[in-house]
Amino acid sequence: MQPDYLKDKITEDSFVACYMTDIRHILRPAAFLDLAQHMAVFGADCLKFGDEQLGPYGCTWILARQHVRFERPVMHKEKIKMLTWHKGLDGLFFIRDYQLLDAAGNAAVNSTSSWVVMNLAERRVARAEFLSEIVSTDPQSPDNAITERAAKVAVPRGVTLEKIGEHCVRFSDVDYNQHANNVKYTVWAMDALPEELVYNKFLKELTINFNKEARPGDTVELFHTVDTDGSHIVEGRTADHQVFIERLLFE
Repeated sequence: MQPDYLKDKITEDSFVACYMTDIRHILRPAAFLDLAQHMAVFGADCLKFGDEQLGPYGCTWILARQHVRFERPVMHKEKIKMLTWHKGLDGLFFIRDYQLLDAAGNAAVNSTSSWVVMNLAERRVARAEFLSEIVSTDPQSPDNAITERAAKVAVPRGVTLEKIGEHCVRFSDVDYNQHANNVKYTVWAMDALPEELVYNKFLKELTINFNKEARPGDTVELFHTVDTDGSHIVEGRTADHQVFIERLLFE
């Protein structure tokens, strides 16, 4: 279904399909991230700064950070409405927010994300002047799904991370930008965490930073620790480079 274009937000009505849920019939965190990614692409297209506009410059959008608050479990077969809106420029990042609304119009999931434009040939952030001609620095809507920007995640000081797994980037991980899709990092993190945690606890919040792309054939080693507030930190590395770092807070 094509999203509707409203004055200040892009919306799409849907429902929670079986393949989007976990063993408890709850919407998987990665399924929400897939929905958000889908809405980001359509939102940029509707505002005329999507791949069609960036492609001639050899550039594309890359997600740098995302923060998600799962306000309550979203269940199989629920009717939902996804909303997204462009919030303009904040420093180096273009900000985009999302909400997943239930049938009563209440926000079941809130999220904010920070994006950069990457030069595909150089695999570097593009800061060319053409961006200001294509992408508005003004917000599409003044609303905030989450007021604070997605934060920088860091390994707690004095902590030694424990290796809990590794993942070799394969066909099913790679998107049309020729690297592991951003949603896959949360899939790998959740798969590597203890089963008694991910099967039995509700994920209330996640914040993820994407710091280096993982390409086909790369092996990403996964490391873990628990912070003082009880949140789980998962870091992915290739060689000596941090690919991603994610903070996950369970109920």
